[in-house]
Amino acid sequence: MDPPSTERGAYGLLYTADSMVTAGFEARIVRPVKDAAGHNDIEFVPELVDHVTGVPLKPPPMTAEHKTNQAVVFIDLESPAIAAASGVMIGSPVPRIAKWRNLALWVYDELIVKGDGNAILPLIGMSYISTLQDCTGRNFAIFEERRDAHIVRGVPPSSQVPLDVAELHRLWASA
Repeated sequence: MDPPSTERGAYGLLYTADSMVTAGFEARIVRPVKDAAGHNDIEFVPELVDHVTGVPLKPPPMTAEHKTNQAVVFIDLESPAIAAASGVMIGSPVPRIAKWRNLALWVYDELIVKGDGNAILPLIGMSYISTLQDCTGRNFAIFEERRDAHIVRGVPPSSQVPLDVAELHRLWASA
């Protein structure tokens, strides 16, 4: 769902998810594995560190919560109605990234740029079910230009804490 390579400046997205487990899968910090009994489980992708200094090459994952300041609308990218209107069929079970990008650009051009000022509820982004193995959570991509008008951080960036690995395991076990 990144902007198409020919349209990199077209729009920006804030990616959010319906659960920390889904966010972990989507951020590629969690991957599916089988436990000793052959049941589905998760493991954390090891942090990449500089071999010389031992310093992490990227910051550790942090949690951030967001909330809407009113009811909002997301376009379901898997909807047959959106496929019919746009002419872009993303496919199943493994959609191609180029089709996701084309559909996201269509949503942006046709529904965001043209505006929804007369709509009762503002359209702010797109939604889709994760296509990653063993992850069935829902993702929400919010168009950057709609972000500040319709959502707020639940926790200020200065008070964020590193991702709670034990809590993520607990959430996975109770899913």
